[in-house]
Amino acid sequence: MEEKKINRNLSSLFFAVYWVFACYTPFLLLYLQDRGLSYIQIGSIFALNSAINVIFQPLWGYLTDKYISIKKALYISTIISAITIFLFIPVNKYYGVVFATICFVIFQSGILPLMDSLCYKVSHKYNNIKYGKIRLMGSAGYAFSSFLLGIIISRTSINIAFCLYSIFTLLIIILLSKVNISDEIHEKKKSKVQPLKILKNTNILLFLLSVTIISISYGANSSYVGVLLQEVGGNVQNLGLLWFVVAIAEIPVFFLINRLITKIGALNTYLLSLALFAIRFFLCTLWKNTSIIIIIQFLQGFTFPLLMAGGLDYLCSLVPAEARSFSISLMSALIFGLGSLIGNIGGGIIIDSFSVFSLYQMMSVISLISLSVALVLKKKRGSQTSSL
Repeated sequence: MEEKKINRNLSSLFFAVYWVFACYTPFLLLYLQDRGLSYIQIGSIFALNSAINVIFQPLWGYLTDKYISIKKALYISTIISAITIFLFIPVNKYYGVVFATICFVIFQSGILPLMDSLCYKVSHKYNNIKYGKIRLMGSAGYAFSSFLLGIIISRTSINIAFCLYSIFTLLIIILLSKVNISDEIHEKKKSKVQPLKILKNTNILLFLLSVTIISISYGANSSYVGVLLQEVGGNVQNLGLLWFVVAIAEIPVFFLINRLITKIGALNTYLLSLALFAIRFFLCTLWKNTSIIIIIQFLQGFTFPLLMAGGLDYLCSLVPAEARSFSISLMSALIFGLGSLIGNIGGGIIIDSFSVFSLYQMMSVISLISLSVALVLKKKRGSQTSSL
């Protein structure tokens, strides 16, 4: 009974968190365009998001490994981000957007890796609670929120998204209070393990290098898929539908991901995601049709879930339990931070200098480079991991 209650509450919490995130991430491009920013300025804002993630996501993980509970950190990051997001509404100039981004993302950046850390720790205590099946609720929340918000924004203004972010954050706080994780957080003295020592492991370094490279493509896609859609004639409602497809496609794969990892191993799951990323991005360069571009996004279901679940499982098999929050936050910082920073800056320059289709061709090549780096791990020990 306790296990079912925790599973239900944690699933609801993931749904709410990703519902709220869909009020910011999918439509940030539209907001920046509405403020009259150039693509180079837009790329720099996306890069700033990524740079803050690089710095603060590992810091949030380090704090929860060493000093405070995950639940307390989630309260702090969620509440303050709900307040600071209002800074986006009054600003109209580039430097005002920069200031609002810094204040907001410092706290918002901690939410997703902390949620992953929480789910991973709970899943190790309760055998029937699996990361993939919990995470799919996040995809469902993101899908329906982005679809509905696309309709709402098209009939109102982009500023409504920020107001809804703050309002729906109240739901996160309520659901978080119902997730009883006191047993999951041992009340013993926090670990004395130095998380940075995990970087001495060559397998971890190779894996993180591959993650950083693929996140260049992944980050550029997340930021500029809206530009791709506009280039083929799409509008705001099409963008909402596109993000709905992206998120909804993840649900069945997250549901089955544990079986896949058990069958072929975490590392092979991760490698498969890299190959599919290369195919997906290349396909986006072949057709200049709104419907086809949206259909191609169904491949998100076979790329991102495999990347996250396979990657997290492989990484956590290489690190001690005492450093897992830091490790998960570090991986998240690379996916949504360092690599994305490069992709965002470079993507803006490439679009300005060439075209968005040239960008997607390059993203496909970068995905293959990441795959080549990760294949080195196949020759090293530690490629077999346990399922999440």
